[in-house]
Amino acid sequence: MNLKKKVTELINFSCLNEICNVLPYEDKDIYLIGGATRSILSDKYENKDIDLVIPDLDSLTVDKILDEYDDAKYYPGYKSISLVFNDFEYQINSFRKDIAPSGRHSKVAKATSIKEDSLRRDFTFNSIYINLKGDVYDFYLGVEHYQNSYLKFIFDPIVQIQKDYLRAIRYMRFLSLFENTKTFPADMEAITILSKNITDFVKEKKITQELNKIQKMPFPENTISFLKKNSELNHLIDFLN
Repeated sequence: MNLKKKVTELINFSCLNEICNVLPYEDKDIYLIGGATRSILSDKYENKDIDLVIPDLDSLTVDKILDEYDDAKYYPGYKSISLVFNDFEYQINSFRKDIAPSGRHSKVAKATSIKEDSLRRDFTFNSIYINLKGDVYDFYLGVEHYQNSYLKFIFDPIVQIQKDYLRAIRYMRFLSLFENTKTFPADMEAITILSKNITDFVKEKKITQELNKIQKMPFPENTISFLKKNSELNHLIDFLN
């Protein structure tokens, strides 16, 4: 599968070329991930959060970006830069892997490939990598799941959530992505079993921020209905504004 034409449309929509010109990599080594890839797959170029993954965010590149963009912020612990440009929010990350997860944050180490980088992702459709040449790298049937309205954790959902409880909140939010979201029993069971621990690991402010993102999603009633129908999750309704 090659999506070069659609990638070009996203680049034109987001002024991405100007950002990528600062990066010391060819188009084949600059990857879109997350919301950007969903925009490409859906042909809906409305998302203004653009996530990029590159092999290494070295110190020279970091300095160049910080000099070029006044509001750019570098997070050395995560080898990540965020910046705002022309009303778009960009995040640029090195290939990385999580080590020693603690239930919310994790130390990270350098990864050597997008396959290794993908191991730290949450859902199958959030682990679709598309480089600027339009080549698609999909290790977990993410394209198929996205096109058929499936929401699925990549690995064992109990383990995934216990590594970072924010993933449970993100799961609830992404229920609002599709009109008729299809789910998997193991994922739903993990959410309800571990829901009581969420507030022990995730700050209330972060829960509120994440859940209220549903207002900008296509079908927010899905998440609200899910919280109301499951008594174990009723306490999270209070975080919705």
